Amino acid sequence: MKSESGQVTIDYIAGIGIFLLAVIFVFQFTYGLFVPFQSGSDKATLAADRAGTVLVERMLHADKASELNVIDQGKLYYFKTRLGYSNQTNYNAALREIGIFSNESVFDMNVTVAYLNGTIMKNGTSFPLVSGPALPETTDIGQTNRLVLIVNSSTGYNETAIISVRVW
Repeated sequence: MKSESGQVTIDYIAGIGIFLLAVIFVFQFTYGLFVPFQSGSDKATLAADRAGTVLVERMLHADKASELNVIDQGKLYYFKTRLGYSNQTNYNAALREIGIFSNESVFDMNVTVAYLNGTIMKNGTSFPLVSGPALPETTDIGQTNRLVLIVNSSTGYNETAIISVRVW
């Protein structure tokens, strides 16, 4: 009779373990149900991904390149001046062309082009390749980074860079 009572302890521990796993699963599952209803930067992150894709694969894409993530240096410089926040009409037209400015939703965008070590590239000699308004301090910001090859179509010179697109 004494040898059968040892099984009760093992059954008890196994039962409590399964119960605790079930409780943890229920809490994790119910938390996941309410995540889509929480406010956050999900819209901004999706808009940043869309803007980065449209910029790199459609608007700045080098004409003679057959690969993705190869952009034309001249188009990049032109887009930088077009996205200048000082001219609100050109800025809004650029956002509309990218697809993040409409009657239903309006986002602001900042684009930065940097070398692989993190230093910001310069346009010619002194102007940094940063366009758009300054980043806000209190708003959720969505960001995407794209590794690109910038090609100068007239000289053939190329360099690798990271384009950071921030949307809020």
